[in-house]
Amino acid sequence: MPKLLFVTTMPFYPDSSGGAQQSSLYLFNSLRKLGWQVEVVCGCSLRSTYFRRTWWQAFKRFQKPSFVMMDEDLGYPCWRRVRKFSKEHHWLDWLDRHLREYKPDVVLGHNSPDCLLLKFAACQGYPSFYFVRSLTSIENGAVIPEKIHAIANSPFAASVTSQVTGKEVPVVLPFLDLDSYRVTNRERKYISFINPIPQKGIDVAIEIARRMPQKRFLFVEGKWARYNDNQRKAFMKNVYSLPNVDVWEYQWDMRQVYAVTDILLVPSQFTETFGRVIIEAQVNGIPVIAANVGGIPYTLGQGGILVEPKDDAQVYVDALHKLHDDESLYAHLSTLAVQNSERTEFDPNYQVENFIHSIESYSLK
Repeated sequence: MPKLLFVTTMPFYPDSSGGAQQSSLYLFNSLRKLGWQVEVVCGCSLRSTYFRRTWWQAFKRFQKPSFVMMDEDLGYPCWRRVRKFSKEHHWLDWLDRHLREYKPDVVLGHNSPDCLLLKFAACQGYPSFYFVRSLTSIENGAVIPEKIHAIANSPFAASVTSQVTGKEVPVVLPFLDLDSYRVTNRERKYISFINPIPQKGIDVAIEIARRMPQKRFLFVEGKWARYNDNQRKAFMKNVYSLPNVDVWEYQWDMRQVYAVTDILLVPSQFTETFGRVIIEAQVNGIPVIAANVGGIPYTLGQGGILVEPKDDAQVYVDALHKLHDDESLYAHLSTLAVQNSERTEFDPNYQVENFIHSIESYSLK
């Protein structure tokens, strides 16, 4: 029975929930159905329910609280370490013991190639893989260690990573369970914008909404561990004064969003490697207007409109008006959106097989 250990010092699901976490959950559950064992080692913030629950129980029992908590809420062991009180040697001493006990066949990380847990496992001789789901670390100069193998979540990410490493990098696309996003009835009510943070284009989206006062917008908050509640509120401070913008909290079931979405707006201001919300929307026939950056053109296909420059609000406004004013164009792009979402490579089970093949290919080298 193969064993996978996923490692990150950052919070993991449900403390942090974005595309990367959703993809990881699908992969882990799929591997378990195929007979794999899966465990997770991750960080935990003081705001986490897991931290508060564990420490409250210890307090009631007059016991010394632990800085490492284990739960099986995901269906497999998840070890969460409180980041606030954890120095590097705390992490590595604990991980060293756990590696010798668990003996994983594969160690996987995705936040950064500089992840001290992933690098430690690689140095200890465990087959270690870095899932390139963001290029931010690489763009900032991070180096992928020689002992860590890279897997990219898009052809674009693979190309950039290959240029940096000088090695061929296999592509394993995000694992998208499209039935989890498919709606039976859709009301064309909102121009929707997901995860209002700087990287996703919050300032551009605000300006677009300001220039289109007759259109209804929906801003749906995300759950990125990188930002705390106060930071997210600061990003949104100029949103609440706009009468044509409704704001929803983070949605555990995104079907509620797509059920009222007319057009999806994706004004990404960073090098988006894939953009999974595009496919989530397209499966419902929702055309997407997106920035022409990174891997977005590959993901979008013909089911929407690419615009540039990415930071010019007016080009998005013009594209939105064009789509709103031409019903035949909307219907055409809606059809192409559904067709794009049905591409063979977006089948998550195909990508799970692709992941296993990529792992096995490295072991044969």
